[in-house]
Amino acid sequence: MDIQNRTSLLLNLYAENKCSKEELRELFQLINDRPDDADVHRELKEIWIATGSEQSHSEEEWNSMYSTILELSGKEQKKSGHYWQRIAAAAVIFICVSAGLFFYTRKSATNDNSIKPNSLAINKIAPGGNKAILTLSNGTKVSLDGSAEGVIASQGGVQVIKAADGQLIYKIKEQPANQKLAFNTIETPRGGQFQLNMPDGTKVWLNAMSSFTYPVSFKGSVRKVTLKGEAYFEVAKDKHLPFIVTSGSQEVQVLGTHFNINSYTDQEAIQTTLLEGLVKVSSTTNGNTALLKPGQQSQLHADQLKVNAVDVEEVVAWKNGSFTYNKSKLEDIMKQLSRWYDIEVVYRDEEVKHHLFSGTVSRFKDASEVLGVLELTRLVHFKIEGRRIIVMK
Repeated sequence: MDIQNRTSLLLNLYAENKCSKEELRELFQLINDRPDDADVHRELKEIWIATGSEQSHSEEEWNSMYSTILELSGKEQKKSGHYWQRIAAAAVIFICVSAGLFFYTRKSATNDNSIKPNSLAINKIAPGGNKAILTLSNGTKVSLDGSAEGVIASQGGVQVIKAADGQLIYKIKEQPANQKLAFNTIETPRGGQFQLNMPDGTKVWLNAMSSFTYPVSFKGSVRKVTLKGEAYFEVAKDKHLPFIVTSGSQEVQVLGTHFNINSYTDQEAIQTTLLEGLVKVSSTTNGNTALLKPGQQSQLHADQLKVNAVDVEEVVAWKNGSFTYNKSKLEDIMKQLSRWYDIEVVYRDEEVKHHLFSGTVSRFKDASEVLGVLELTRLVHFKIEGRRIIVMK
């Protein structure tokens, strides 16, 4: 049997959790014995396609995974004869587990070669979806995930419409001259998200456990809204009407731009990330301000504003249907999973909170699949009890 067929056979055994320790070592060694990056890339890609992973992962995901493998192996291959073996293991995990990919970002102290997925699949926890409660200006509450398509309400000459794709659209029909400002609030629960189109054309995506209060139509000299939690904005351009978002002790002012605000109360800082245009971030407590350029993120903590360059794709991955991490603490990862899967997280071992992980996983996979991928690093283990996740080393 030639090497490629032998590798494919061993890979299929691994995917079915039937690999012995000896076969697993052989599989990693077959990959490890190919020193030429191009050959390794080609063989892994061919196996990846043959196992059907191409159907559930994009070309960009494959390239991202392989780039990470090369980066890690390039840094550590000369230092440790076993490190590439661990990289190969990560590649196999990517191919075999359709939930996504994860890499532990520092060397493991364990020498255990019997890498086998922990059986979490019997405890299914479904991902979140389009769920929200709309509170109208008169106090009426509407469950948006349960309401039918079409006009939900009419307020102050503005129709509130639920579209076929589930998003909420505000359409101005008429605006009486003396009409007072009417405010609506959308709240997403744990395990919820929602999108709305405002009357001025601004688009807003709300993440789980978020609240967004806004006028049903904009009047006066500004467009002012309030956010709690996380949202991504694509603000319609209007140089005469600045768009202002208030989040806790922070105010963001724009004319027309794309940006993300993360203001969850369990985060250390309010984070504002700019993708396009220009925004001014201000502390409402002491007046400190910062101007952001695309690719920058401000962090407001204890009335201090700091600005850093960030990977914007990682920041807005949630809006695009995935979780993406780059040397992220497990504690931060679990906070996101807790909000999206509506689960309680309990740590049996506090030290695991500080482990750093990098990788990408779909937000629409079952929670047990996501946790299973993390377990394959052998640095953390999980126990599912109903909607409670116990985290252990």
